[in-house]
Amino acid sequence: TVCGSPPGCTPRSGSVIRGTNVMKAESRMGRTRGNGFVSVPFPDTEPHEQKSRNDVIPPLRLAKVLQFSIPALGAVLADPLMSLVDTACVGQVSSIGLAALGPNTAVFGFVSMVFQFFSVSTTAMVSRAHDEKNKTVGTMKKSQCASDALSLALLCGAVSTLVLFIFGNAFLQMMYTPHELITPALSYLYIRALALPATLVTTVGTATSLGSRDSKTPLFVASVTGTLNVLINLFLVLGPPQLGIVGSAIGTCLSQNLGAVLFYAHMTHKKRGADRLTLRLRFPNTKTAAPFVASGAVLTTRSVCVMSSYSLATASAASMGTLTVASHQVLMGIMTVAQFAPEPLSSCAQSNLASTQVAIHGRSEDSFGKKKHGETEKTQDLSSKSLSISEKKYAKEACQLLLWCGFWSGLLLATGTYVLLTHGSSLFSSDTHVVLSTSAMAPILAPCVFVYATVCVTDGLLFASGRVFFAAGASVLNLPVVAFLISYSTNGGFGLVGTWLSLLAIFGVRLVQNLCVVSKDYGLVEFSVPFFRKSLFHVSDNTQPKPRRRNLV
Repeated sequence: TVCGSPPGCTPRSGSVIRGTNVMKAESRMGRTRGNGFVSVPFPDTEPHEQKSRNDVIPPLRLAKVLQFSIPALGAVLADPLMSLVDTACVGQVSSIGLAALGPNTAVFGFVSMVFQFFSVSTTAMVSRAHDEKNKTVGTMKKSQCASDALSLALLCGAVSTLVLFIFGNAFLQMMYTPHELITPALSYLYIRALALPATLVTTVGTATSLGSRDSKTPLFVASVTGTLNVLINLFLVLGPPQLGIVGSAIGTCLSQNLGAVLFYAHMTHKKRGADRLTLRLRFPNTKTAAPFVASGAVLTTRSVCVMSSYSLATASAASMGTLTVASHQVLMGIMTVAQFAPEPLSSCAQSNLASTQVAIHGRSEDSFGKKKHGETEKTQDLSSKSLSISEKKYAKEACQLLLWCGFWSGLLLATGTYVLLTHGSSLFSSDTHVVLSTSAMAPILAPCVFVYATVCVTDGLLFASGRVFFAAGASVLNLPVVAFLISYSTNGGFGLVGTWLSLLAIFGVRLVQNLCVVSKDYGLVEFSVPFFRKSLFHVSDNTQPKPRRRNLV
């Protein structure tokens, strides 16, 4: 879920997100325009054509949702599963190493949210170039876009590495990292920081593939790098070297660099023929960087606010001691996997409903948010009436189907989470105290997973209807609330239970906020609110106004 990226997950090779999540991950495939609208390309499909008022739009069926979601699920889960493998391997060796992963996960997750705009902007710009009727011109535009994105990504990655080397100790201190964890945590941070340029190159490569309607390449790269990461962890962490958290960092660093090389080789390979990109790296300037930074500013703001909530939770757990933060890291790893699972449903919502977004909001704009030639404000206002009854019905039924899919997927994930924690906590740690602590948290983490799955789907519906500024504004307003709840639970002595109850509360607030707007936008519930207009998705069988009753007396 542009989700923000999910808690504690840094983009690795093959990650389809975004970015994000959230974070939730919460990162989303798409692009922010100047007016706050997001247009999200749909891999392996062509954009919807404009429908006339008399056309009947085929309803979105469950089979089509599954056809998109199931293949995308493999690439989406590749990154969080690698993080979970790291947690499990390190946890079997040392509780100190497991606890040291917690602050690092928060630090690198925050960094990934800052650079969310690479995934968001590159995907949309490459998608627009891919839709050019002149394929030669389209390939040239894709090459230019990919070259600018890669140049900026390498620069940002190098600067981020330098910043972490200089201020890494200060960042860990800000996370209330216990003194005994500073040394192993710094070792992991320094090695992992070396992979940041490759991480951002992998993000750009994934976005370029998705913008070109190629979802197989990210899945292939994710599979190769994920396998390499597992093998290195098994050898360096659990094998004879017994390097612990350092071995895990080496595995992540090597797999990230391999992913960057694979994506670069794929984009420039001769066998692609006319689709081969000509990449020219150059030092970024204001002109080449502006499209990437400006278009993703709103979504990046939202993702950073969401990720800050998880960072506060990690800092709270770290202040409670080594065993508590070790347990929190296990919970965060499971939560990361569970929250990425419904991400394809969110992307499906954006892909299938974003085509009606212009009509919903009464805009006549090109794909970069600029008014078309000859359009006036009056024309834009009238364009809101161009949404046909079939389009309204299609959007409403698609919204209902996706919400039900989110509900059942959340219920399934919550059940799996509860069973895993109550019967399989020993897979993630050899420490009895950590195992008992994580098992006791099952009744709290399971509802968190259930609520978050529905939140992820509603996020996609919000982006599809163009409510990007609402999503960002709500995240900004929610941040002080979750900060207060976590601080109160920590100072009140509620421990890890209080921290996760605070997260559950903010998930519930986000769900209520999203459902209120989604219900109004898609006509699921009709109610009157002074600052909301009547839902433009409202479907009425009688399109003519009812005549007034004549008073015959």
